[in-house]
Amino acid sequence: MDDRSKLFDLNKKQKTRLLGLGLKKEPMENQHTADSEKSDLLLDLLATSLPVDPAQVSVLPDILIPLCQELTSVAGEPLGKLLFDSNTDVSTFKKIKDYAKDFGTSTSLKSDILRDVALTIYYAAIAGALVFHDSKITKNSYKELVRSFESLCKQEWISKDLMRLFENARQSCSKNYDEEGE
Repeated sequence: MDDRSKLFDLNKKQKTRLLGLGLKKEPMENQHTADSEKSDLLLDLLATSLPVDPAQVSVLPDILIPLCQELTSVAGEPLGKLLFDSNTDVSTFKKIKDYAKDFGTSTSLKSDILRDVALTIYYAAIAGALVFHDSKITKNSYKELVRSFESLCKQEWISKDLMRLFENARQSCSKNYDEEGE
């Protein structure tokens, strides 16, 4: 151990400070780690497709049901592509919203990180329907949606593409709120 200490030529005070820095848990560092985990999970989920509808699975012969899980990955376009595609229909945005809502409210879901990512996808589906079809697929008021989209636009872990979608949706909601006074 002495040989290593001499290698860096550190005095006792410097060694103590270095050790303290390594052991000290900074809130900002923890926040950065959580943001990084959220960003990674969001990218992973955006790369997956919607799961197969359970109603469709139930009509399959028993022998084919286990294959549905394997086929899910080729069953459709990735969520990320659907959310940013102006050709995605409103019913698909509703399916994405419902999927994210179910995922986010799952009783087995204990992580704030998972919940935040599910909420992001939930609001991305609402934003897509608003931006591409001028269709509100939620009971939330335009005023509530403006606040939600503003909050999402401040999250550093959300991709620039999603931020643009949220900003466009925020503008649409602001316009509708001003016109309808909702």
